[in-house]
Amino acid sequence: MDTFRDGRYVLLALPILIAYGLMLLFLDQFLFFTPYFTFYIPPSGTVNFIIDLILTILTTMVLTVSVRQLRLQRGGEATKAGTLGIIAGILAGACPCYYLIPLLAAAGSIGGALGAMGILLNAFQIPIKLAATLILMIAAHKLDRSGICKVRPPTQNFPQ
Repeated sequence: MDTFRDGRYVLLALPILIAYGLMLLFLDQFLFFTPYFTFYIPPSGTVNFIIDLILTILTTMVLTVSVRQLRLQRGGEATKAGTLGIIAGILAGACPCYYLIPLLAAAGSIGGALGAMGILLNAFQIPIKLAATLILMIAAHKLDRSGICKVRPPTQNFPQ
């Protein structure tokens, strides 16, 4: 993408990539900070780990390109696509299965149905993440088709 030819957007993308990647790896229990910094991928978690990496990369790309698109174009279709990209980037990886612990804590006061919903969402986390990946891919496609962030060759004016 042409957005990443500008160093400012690469500098914007790096913290997004690191923060979002660490968050996903920590929440999916691939990364542990206490009692020691540990990184572990169980054999049964390989697919989930790969999906987390894809989500991290797509989220970084969509958020960065969306920010650039919003800065370059004010109003119209491009702003809608840029806003869609930012919303998709933020919401796509915010998988509901990560709310299992708060849901179970609230289940004591709200009831067992809420806890059952958290367990059900946790059981379907891979399909939910695949749907999030699809949402991000659609947002990236819309951003790319808008053409706002493309680097256009300068027009050459030859003296006559």
